[in-house]
Amino acid sequence: MIDRLRRLLSSRHAPLVVALLAAVLFAPTLGTGYMMDDYIHRISFDPELRAQGGPWGDWDIFRFQDADRGHLHQSMDRGTTPWWTAPDFRLAFLRPIASLNHALDYRLWPDASVVMHAENLALYAILALLAAAIYRRSLGATVCAGLAALMFALDDAHAFTVAWIANRNALWAAVFGFAALLAHDRWRRDGWTPGAVLGPAAYALGMLSAEAAAATLAYLFAHAVWIERGTLLSRARVLLPYAAIAIVWAIAYRALGYGAAAGGLYVDPVHEPTAYIAAVGERLPVLLLAQFTLVTSSLWIFVPDQHIAAAVAVVVVLVGLVAAALWAGVPRARMSGFFATGAVLSLLPACATWPNDRLLLFSSLGAFGLIASLITAPREGLGRGARRLARGGAAAMIAFHLVLAPLLVVPRSLSNARMLDGLVRRAAASLPPAAEMADRTLVVVNAPDTIAAGLGVTTRFILGERMPATIRQLAVTSLGTMHLLRSDERTLVVTLSEGFFHNSMSTIHRTARSPMRAGERVELAGMTATVLSLTPDGRRPLRVEFRFDRPLDDPGFVWVTWVDTRFERFELPPVGGERVLQAIDLQKAFTGG
Repeated sequence: MIDRLRRLLSSRHAPLVVALLAAVLFAPTLGTGYMMDDYIHRISFDPELRAQGGPWGDWDIFRFQDADRGHLHQSMDRGTTPWWTAPDFRLAFLRPIASLNHALDYRLWPDASVVMHAENLALYAILALLAAAIYRRSLGATVCAGLAALMFALDDAHAFTVAWIANRNALWAAVFGFAALLAHDRWRRDGWTPGAVLGPAAYALGMLSAEAAAATLAYLFAHAVWIERGTLLSRARVLLPYAAIAIVWAIAYRALGYGAAAGGLYVDPVHEPTAYIAAVGERLPVLLLAQFTLVTSSLWIFVPDQHIAAAVAVVVVLVGLVAAALWAGVPRARMSGFFATGAVLSLLPACATWPNDRLLLFSSLGAFGLIASLITAPREGLGRGARRLARGGAAAMIAFHLVLAPLLVVPRSLSNARMLDGLVRRAAASLPPAAEMADRTLVVVNAPDTIAAGLGVTTRFILGERMPATIRQLAVTSLGTMHLLRSDERTLVVTLSEGFFHNSMSTIHRTARSPMRAGERVELAGMTATVLSLTPDGRRPLRVEFRFDRPLDDPGFVWVTWVDTRFERFELPPVGGERVLQAIDLQKAFTGG
């Protein structure tokens, strides 16, 4: 049985076999439906909701907010963007290939999510096939190459990437990025001259699919360092076409108003280098641990700020143990250096956003090359300590990536859908009836994040219901208490014991890097928010006054707040009265229980 498996892993059919296995194992993602940005993309094709400064066309649906301040003010007035959004907030991505692909879906079969998931599944199978081809070129027709391909194809960390329709851009980026690596390697090692053109062309298509394709450069650099022959100058010259494409892309990206600014979801490495370096120090170990073990990096956003330093220390120790096992057991070879360099450097672009396993496609290529080498390498020449460390590391990797990971693919696919889509569906189901919300102002006192209410309304709109005229979300709080004082019939003063924007869920549109001042006013249609005082460190609002243009109990307002797992009606206090609400338990809110 073992000999037969070894022959299969080293056979010329191994790439196709692992690609088919990936398609079969990830097939349950076909039924996961829509999640998060999928709803935004779907309604972006509704002419009634097309806003000035929004997407420029079918090729541009990832332009959520560019430098157009008119669009920002319009979004804030409508309530799709919260009142505390930073004045220079920007969140726009140049992804024309992925955008056009989605546009085709939403114009031809907007209700057929299974077709959209099938496209994701097909792309992932192609990606697994390309990864297997790279391993075969790098490691030869060996068990090691087949094992690396198998682990890549069946990795549970890829479940969210495949299961989320809107994340298809990452699959396109990886497919083109891996194709570029294959073409480049064939050109440089086999003299296949078409690769000199096809490699840069594939890389360019990857960059037009998603920013994640920038990770391709990590492996191209690793190839130049470890595999390429010749002088440093000659090695660098080989990379010039890719560097030229990256520079042209970066110039166009900025000139067309793309990029992220002033929000907590992304850090701009160019304009915020200090914040980005700090993010790398925190997030790189987390992503590496998730890559080599079964610890999911998406849990990181639930770590309280006061425990971050201790958590990072623990993660660094665990990553150090993995690195020690790899150092002890992986052969000292050029390909090992290539895989290690590519795996680590490819995560640097990913560190610009919150840790999540959907960011691990590129790093998986190098990581599984190393892991397969650790498992299959002979240990006769190692010392006793190194041999024990290598054996222990190999046993752990086998358990993680060959036994448990395939078993976790389906549960993780379904749990992601249940958590993210479940939150939206519970939000939608628990909002008041459409007849009560239509053409009124929905006031959300507290919610798990900044988008639950908006996506809940969006879901109802997709089902044919009329939307509220505006949404006003007062706060997002998951720690301490919320104190509400109705100072007069039109005014509500909200005090958060931990201050506003104290967790990741509330910093998507503004962070402490864009502080608010005491006395600062934000004027929206029908409501003015005024910061009355700041937290003791002076970084965040503590008390905010919300003054509306009508009495708070006017029938034009519909008041709700989040309780445990759903929205419930909020009972206003009388004039001069107060109410105290407990913070939201995020785990309960997102998991539904």
